[in-house]
Amino acid sequence: MSRATLSLTVTGLLFSQLVLSQPRSVFITEEDMLGELPSVSSVARMVQPLNQVPASVTIIDQQLIKASGAMTWVDVFRLVPGFESYYINGNRYGIGYHGFGREFPNHLEIMVDGRPIYDPVFANTEWGSLGISLEDIDHIEIVRGSNAPAFGSNAFLGAVNIITRKPVQERGWQVGVTAGDQQTRETTVRYSGNADKLDYRVSFNYQHNDGFPPVSSGDNRGPMKDGKEMLALNLRAMYTPNITDTFDLQAGYTHNNSGWGDADRPAEYADVQFKNQYQSLKWNRDLVNGDGLQIHLYHNRIEGENFINQGLVSNLLSEELGFTITPEQVPGFFQMIDPSLDIEDQHYIVGFQGIDSERYDVELEHRLHLTPDLRATWGAGLRYDNISGKTVFGHSGDESLTSRRLFGHLEWEASSHWTLNGGLMIENNVLVDTIASGRIAANYHFNPLHTLRIGYAIGRRSPSLGEARELNVDVLADQILVQAIRKSAESVEEERLKSLELGYLAQLPTQGLTFDVRLFRESVKDGIDTYQAPADLGIPSLGLDETISVRDNNSRWVTRGAELQLRYQPTEHTLINAHYSYRDVDSFYISRYEPYFQIKDHDERAPRHTAGMLLFQRFAAGWSSGINIYHMTAADWRDGNPVEQFVRVDAHLGYDFTVGSSTGSLSLIGQNLGGDYMEHAQNNVFETRLFLRLVLNF
Repeated sequence: MSRATLSLTVTGLLFSQLVLSQPRSVFITEEDMLGELPSVSSVARMVQPLNQVPASVTIIDQQLIKASGAMTWVDVFRLVPGFESYYINGNRYGIGYHGFGREFPNHLEIMVDGRPIYDPVFANTEWGSLGISLEDIDHIEIVRGSNAPAFGSNAFLGAVNIITRKPVQERGWQVGVTAGDQQTRETTVRYSGNADKLDYRVSFNYQHNDGFPPVSSGDNRGPMKDGKEMLALNLRAMYTPNITDTFDLQAGYTHNNSGWGDADRPAEYADVQFKNQYQSLKWNRDLVNGDGLQIHLYHNRIEGENFINQGLVSNLLSEELGFTITPEQVPGFFQMIDPSLDIEDQHYIVGFQGIDSERYDVELEHRLHLTPDLRATWGAGLRYDNISGKTVFGHSGDESLTSRRLFGHLEWEASSHWTLNGGLMIENNVLVDTIASGRIAANYHFNPLHTLRIGYAIGRRSPSLGEARELNVDVLADQILVQAIRKSAESVEEERLKSLELGYLAQLPTQGLTFDVRLFRESVKDGIDTYQAPADLGIPSLGLDETISVRDNNSRWVTRGAELQLRYQPTEHTLINAHYSYRDVDSFYISRYEPYFQIKDHDERAPRHTAGMLLFQRFAAGWSSGINIYHMTAADWRDGNPVEQFVRVDAHLGYDFTVGSSTGSLSLIGQNLGGDYMEHAQNNVFETRLFLRLVLNF
């Protein structure tokens, strides 16, 4: 065990001994027992208090989001220990748990009100097209550790459930306006109403900004062109015809236009348009004795366009060769490469061009009490994915995948001191046949407010449809290979995880204190990564030494570390939230098989230490202020650049007011009140930013 891990373990044990060594009357009182203890439902698919869940959980509520002055999803997830949260460019976010800084983190299940939004093309979440604003959130439940036994493959290393506010929680209009640096302009308009047994909310969101500032030095001087313009419409309606049934309908549409590209080559940035729509319907029935039944149907669709016209082939060849190639000479040039080629002068179009990804899913879930001390949740689901996109699969046709799942979870309160959990998820599709993920955990309660937890999980992750069948190449006139980007091996198999964790949770509600420590060891085999290979695709190539990235199960890693989080709210006016994460990685992946064998590692890909502290205080007459400090040590990001350690300080000043029957708030938010630093790539320079936000409720 490393010195940092050992010192953190000792600190946690000393803290627990300090608390436990106090007289029983100090922490076991009637007032303690009546204190409010939070519950979550995203760990084992049943509502559980935090001291009974089989994994470590972080809860981010609306109060914490406002207190932090968060402006984006990156800001929100920097409040969570163990998370990597970074800007790939000005409006593309990389958010993962125990990852390595990939452009598309692929081991974290993201859900909105239980609806997975994980996209099978990029094998991650397109955060820019999510369409909901931070003001829509009631709270976020974040499972730190594999939750594949509850939610399947995509929850390989963790799961996030973004729970939005129910229409019944608010009435009337809310209008929010934000303006500030980077030409930021944001508007949110919401209306919540009621019609007999129907509660509903309609919302409109608009966002615009110019992304990162222009590059001022080096060979890539000029604008980044990674700005964003997004429009979103959302509807949520909840119908309760009687005391046992609830129908929850959600639908939305988002149009997002933003700049995509490689931050190392900002001149090559190009506009990408995403159109995202979803429909979701849940039927919940409350049965006797606290049992329940839920049927959930949803449909997700993402359409993307990214056409980049590089110009006429004749002009490109002339520039590359250093002498003029006329349009009439283009056919002869290619016939010198291969006499069978018949290519006229034309525009050379690159980019991922047009993609269309659709998902249909139906799931049945049954929650029941088997005995007073034994609860269970079980269910089954069917999912259909369909993708079309020539640059995804190398052809213009569709590829589809049908997946089936069966799951179950048991919670047994064996005694006043012991809670035992067990879960199992079985999945089946043609890519991996049948795979199973399982978890067991034992929670020992020293008393109702102090719990020690040990858990062991086995996770299996099926590759997504895009990961398993990708062929991303640029071919001119369907005849000659110009650029080979990435393809999947003939048989990409499932990734395998074994995870062991030891946790300690202290909840002192009358003191407003929650303290959580997690020690963990995660071992991943057959991890999906890429290696370089000759681009032999069976067609002529412009490059004699052309290579292509091949995706395969060619990596392994073991991650050991510790995480802690603390929330202290002694009064409704004061909030302190802190977290720390230490991680040590031992890894390797095969980067090349031929013409020579080469192995590399991910050991320095992620920061070894991250930490944050938020201090928030409400004052008299409606005033409040907060300061949020975040620290990350150096990292050599997998799909970015090496970045140095940095400390970022954000602050905000707020004023809540009432005018007649209406209420509102005005906030001045300052981000990075210090020196500039790099976000994921050297050209992503984060400067000091100032924003003004006004929210009115009437």
